[in-house]
Amino acid sequence: MAFAVVNGARLAWQQLGEGPDLVMVHGLAANRAFWFAQATALADRCRVTLFDLRGHGYSEATDAGYSATALGRDILGLMDALGIARAALAAHSYGGAAALEAAVAAPARVTHLALFDARIQSLQPQMRLSDLPEISPYERAVAEASSRAYGYDWQREDQVGFRFLEAAARLRVDRLDTGLRDPFTPFGEGRGAARAAKQWLRLLDHGSIRQELVRAGAAAEDIARLPMPALLMYARDSRCLPSGRALRKLLEQARYLEVAGGH
Repeated sequence: MAFAVVNGARLAWQQLGEGPDLVMVHGLAANRAFWFAQATALADRCRVTLFDLRGHGYSEATDAGYSATALGRDILGLMDALGIARAALAAHSYGGAAALEAAVAAPARVTHLALFDARIQSLQPQMRLSDLPEISPYERAVAEASSRAYGYDWQREDQVGFRFLEAAARLRVDRLDTGLRDPFTPFGEGRGAARAAKQWLRLLDHGSIRQELVRAGAAAEDIARLPMPALLMYARDSRCLPSGRALRKLLEQARYLEVAGGH
């Protein structure tokens, strides 16, 4: 692991392998370990760069800089710091929104773009519990427990993805265990669950991240001008699916896949 100062934040990064450059970007409340197994498998074909988004993992937390647009600038800034002229970007969830912003800002520097279940705020400004006909047992348990403990009104919530991460983190820190686990929630299980939950809540409770997360980012007409080959992979049981279907219409060159499972 090494560090680079990018746009005023000290970011942790590492590289594996040799070959064409691939930068992999994780989502909110996760860290670069999210991609480690895939990066190891690709290291015989690519030079893979993994890094922790600002405020995540071992990267520095700042008061601001968490909008998808700002994190997109961090991706390009890290490429500058590491001497990467052009790279493929592969990114999950909110990291996908950041990767898309990087591609819009500097399309000549992105050779390929792969987005995995990324919600794009400008294309999908709201996300509600009722967007899916059924919710998973884990989601139901977290919703019920957080309603009792914190008074969350899930039926009126229009940013349910962000709120769900907060609720799961608070339940973990307050030891109000639901008795259920979810491998897609960063603090749902594992040895680092409590530590990741505390780190996420510190971010939410300080600075401007709550306001930044809902900023719109790139407009549809800017996204439609992207020239690079793209892969869009979305889960059929994900609330991010409207973003995937909207991107499919905008990016005619993209390969689009809907797969079984959740986020």
